[in-house]
Amino acid sequence: MGNVSQKVFSVMHYVANKVQRPAVVLLYHRVTTLQQDPQELSVTPANFNAQLTHLASDYHVLDADRFLYHVKNKKPFPERSVFITFDDGYADNYHEALPLLTKHEVPALFYITTSKINTNYELWWDDLERILLTDGNLPPELHITINGQSWQYATGTLTAIRQTYYALQQVLRFCKPAMIESAMEQLYEWSGKDANGRASHRLMTWEEVKAMGGANYATIGCHTHRHPAVGMLSYEEQYTEIGMSKEILEGALGTPQEHFSYPFGGRKFLGSKRYYNADSIKACKALGLQLVTANYYGQVHTWSNPYALPRILVRDWPIDVFRRHMQQFFKY
Repeated sequence: MGNVSQKVFSVMHYVANKVQRPAVVLLYHRVTTLQQDPQELSVTPANFNAQLTHLASDYHVLDADRFLYHVKNKKPFPERSVFITFDDGYADNYHEALPLLTKHEVPALFYITTSKINTNYELWWDDLERILLTDGNLPPELHITINGQSWQYATGTLTAIRQTYYALQQVLRFCKPAMIESAMEQLYEWSGKDANGRASHRLMTWEEVKAMGGANYATIGCHTHRHPAVGMLSYEEQYTEIGMSKEILEGALGTPQEHFSYPFGGRKFLGSKRYYNADSIKACKALGLQLVTANYYGQVHTWSNPYALPRILVRDWPIDVFRRHMQQFFKY
């Protein structure tokens, strides 16, 4: 987003916040320490602990039920309300994030992708990193077919390999699950690596999901079965993909699932590539989901669409940076 667009959005949010005090939904993915993090999805435990200390002392952190109550009933939020969410279902959510949330008595909602729970397989973007960016000799060129189209990438230098990683990541995120699976199979054969993932990048086991579901400071929500950009699927495919994760989680946990977040979840205004669309909202309503979050900058007000709520992505910010961002989010 350019500087002009950023200024326009800042003015819009400032005006909206003057009309009504907002709530802010924070989006996390991982709480752990990684050797490399090319997608910048992980927050170290030390930084997360400091962030929670600040939130617990200076903000009103709502649990899932309270946040849903305000959204559904269009009730103004308490002053400086914050709602914490996590996407994907990484094992460190249970082992590293939840203990810190419990320590600070701060609640969070965890959206779970179900297809790789209880396996040693990685989510595809982590698998892509494992194949391309970890140790191992790779051929100097990659020839790959994705959705019937042939692609050629240079992989003879570290710089070329890194460029290929980001280029493939951008292509695959708008592909259907079967196309992604086909691409990964080609990459396994090309690289000589198999599909077995790293313990550091696994998702939770079902025992961990159930334990988290019963914890005092955690709520479970859905995040599709295979993590596609649902906006690239037909309505029927979206209904099945979202509904499968809902059905699996309800069967495992024995409780209704009311919450869902769109994979990737960005909001695009131009072009045919969409992370979610009107059919996505229609499918969520048909499945009985009550609150759905996306991934674009914004604050939540009583007039916000409960089936496409904005969230603010948290990076591995030291406390002084996190504090400045929080002040900006609530500026009015």
